Amino acid sequence: MKITLFILLLLSGCAWLPEDSKRAELLQLSPQTQTLASDSHAEKIIRSWAKPQWWREFHNTELNRLIETALKDSPSLHAATARLTQAEAVADFQEAEMLPSLNANAEFHQRRFSETDFYGPTGGKTLTGAYIDPAVFRYHLDLWGKDKAKLESAIGKEQAQVSELAVTQLLLSTAIARSYVELCAVEEDIELTEKLTEKAQEKLQLVTLRWKQGLSNQDPIHENEQKLETLNQQKTSVRTQSQLLRNRLATLAGKQVDWAKSIHATETHVTAYLPPPEFLSIGLLAHRPDVVAALWRVESAAQLINVAKTEFYPDVNLVGFAGLRSLNLKDLFLSNGASVAYGMGPTVTLPIFEGGRLDAELKNQQAAYDAAVETYNQTLLTAAQQVADNIAQWRQTVEHDAAQARAIDAAKAELQLAQKRYQVGLSSRDGLIDTELNLLQQQLTDSKLHAAHLLVAVGLIEVLGGGYENPILPSKKP
Repeated sequence: MKITLFILLLLSGCAWLPEDSKRAELLQLSPQTQTLASDSHAEKIIRSWAKPQWWREFHNTELNRLIETALKDSPSLHAATARLTQAEAVADFQEAEMLPSLNANAEFHQRRFSETDFYGPTGGKTLTGAYIDPAVFRYHLDLWGKDKAKLESAIGKEQAQVSELAVTQLLLSTAIARSYVELCAVEEDIELTEKLTEKAQEKLQLVTLRWKQGLSNQDPIHENEQKLETLNQQKTSVRTQSQLLRNRLATLAGKQVDWAKSIHATETHVTAYLPPPEFLSIGLLAHRPDVVAALWRVESAAQLINVAKTEFYPDVNLVGFAGLRSLNLKDLFLSNGASVAYGMGPTVTLPIFEGGRLDAELKNQQAAYDAAVETYNQTLLTAAQQVADNIAQWRQTVEHDAAQARAIDAAKAELQLAQKRYQVGLSSRDGLIDTELNLLQQQLTDSKLHAAHLLVAVGLIEVLGGGYENPILPSKKP
């Protein structure tokens, strides 16, 4: 009978829970058949190259050193690790909240009891007493799943932070790879620009000699002086760009600027690494850590809605204590057990009237869930666009590289003919120098196109998650 009355009391103490309103829905991407292939063979190919240490596939020792140094010393990565530790601590705290707690309390006091109150014989007296409870037990009865929802929400945030750490690692490693590719290209440009400058100086000397000998006017001199000064400007620009890239790499690696002097620029290749673009599947977006992080935040927000709903129901705690209590300190241990006190029972909190607070908190959490869902949807759409864009750029760089290789072959063939004509006296030294300048310009263009190809390769790795392994996601849709 008492249990029945207790249950009726609990049910009658429930606040009115509003009906569920329509929530935002997770976006489901359809197969992008016009942009990407989506067959099972694609997944097998991509998983064979999507490795956590993807940069090692570039076969560049210096690039390996830079990225591994950054992963060890970068302050931004340390900050992301600290945020993960915080999220883990919150999850551990919520897990501990589901367990019973056992504490000990001790209170010593001196009190004067009023003569006009109901204290009886103690009225008008000042007594020194103590409450000593070596065992205070507390256990929250999770009748409505509140503690479980809090724990799952904390775990969702922890897993989101794990993915965010992977995002930071990916962005850091790809930023270093991009800067290093640019540095290698700039160092090659410096060498080629030096050769161009030497040839331009040789050409200027020839036209100057002709003018002094009365074989031509001054126009070619001024024309070649302008070309030489333009090359001098280019040489200064690429040297400055090299220093700026070195400074950036040192900062990304978590080092001071002087450390940049130790960076060696060597040629970088992508050898048997990236599969052809037609084999890239839209399903690979699940390997992007930012998409996974957004989905975990949706799961966490969904659990906080459940927490807000439990606030509309009675809250029950099971509390117990055992100890010694006495108004007179001298009687605490000398009363033959008379000061022993203990108790056990539930404490119930009933949400009878909250002035709209519970409704407001529920709406707040529902809105937070909707925002998390739409953030995930936008992240997914952006990811799909980035993959499509990078594949288009990849195809473009492949075509440009092939075309430039043919252009260089043609320039070399032209130089061979010019050398033969010059050797047999059919052309002047000027024509040979012009042909050599043309080949150097073609090689300079090839350097830029090769760097662009490598940059797109790094971008494609980044938009596909860089070998990030997708953890087990929530088993059911929020």
